[in-house]
Amino acid sequence: MKKIILILMLVFVSASLYADTVILKNRTKVKGLVVDEYVDRIALSTIDGEKHILRKDIDKIEYDAPEQNFMQLGRAYDEKGWYDKAAFYYKKAMDINPDYKEAMDAYVASHAKMWREEEKRTKKDIELHNMAIEWRTRKNKKIANVVKSKESLVKESVGLSLVEHDGVFRINEVIPGSSASQAGIKKGDFLIGIWGRLVRYSKLEDVLSELIGPKYSEVKILVGKDIPVPVETRVNMYKESGVSLSFEYEGLVVKDIISGKKGELAGLKKGDFVIAIDNNITRYLPMDSVIALMNNPKNNRIVFTVRRNINLRREGE
Repeated sequence: MKKIILILMLVFVSASLYADTVILKNRTKVKGLVVDEYVDRIALSTIDGEKHILRKDIDKIEYDAPEQNFMQLGRAYDEKGWYDKAAFYYKKAMDINPDYKEAMDAYVASHAKMWREEEKRTKKDIELHNMAIEWRTRKNKKIANVVKSKESLVKESVGLSLVEHDGVFRINEVIPGSSASQAGIKKGDFLIGIWGRLVRYSKLEDVLSELIGPKYSEVKILVGKDIPVPVETRVNMYKESGVSLSFEYEGLVVKDIISGKKGELAGLKKGDFVIAIDNNITRYLPMDSVIALMNNPKNNRIVFTVRRNINLRREGE
């Protein structure tokens, strides 16, 4: 009898863990948990391991949580450029789950995009008006029309440049004194997301467009970086680091950090998401295994691969 109860409990737990359903265009259904969403694919955690499924093969995704279904509708309108409708569905998702950070970011982003579109229209009207004046006053003279590249606009605006390789965006340059520099972004860091959306596999031109916006406005980005923490003693390194870790919906997060301890001095910050420790992915590790990794370092340092949310203030024209 005990064995039957145990089996039923395992079945129940498995079903609750893998509640999202991906319906493919060939009508096949794949159950799992959507753990990452990219522009052209999703990462689905299943009982057989993590799978990447291309969006071109997906008919639709049925999420277990109703707020995620509203989120999906918002994303669909976002891609069409219907930002007002997108904002409506993001708000519906927030109404169901007020702590849904992804919906909050998307809601703010949709309004920023509406503002940017309005600014473009206003700027275009002003340009047409000025062109008419210039034409009347300088009919016989050629006017130089300097068009700046998106790369230049991003450098002027937020103070960084990007290079793309195999769908991954690395920060190739950080302008001293810029918004990016003041936020602690370094050359060699990676751009992971913009306004809550992962940018991997996106087109460079689309990523640059997302970073460009009105002067003095903000853009929320997700940056990935490796932070090495020196090891002087192998006795209880978890405690010695001064870092308190906890698992949340988004993953393993630095819940608190003690000032003056190794973790804080190395550059870790409260709110950082720890993706890997010494190249060991933390997503599927229990907490005791995470602590064991820290307490048994292979070298004289522990490398934390983290993701950090950063708000950048746009400058430039």
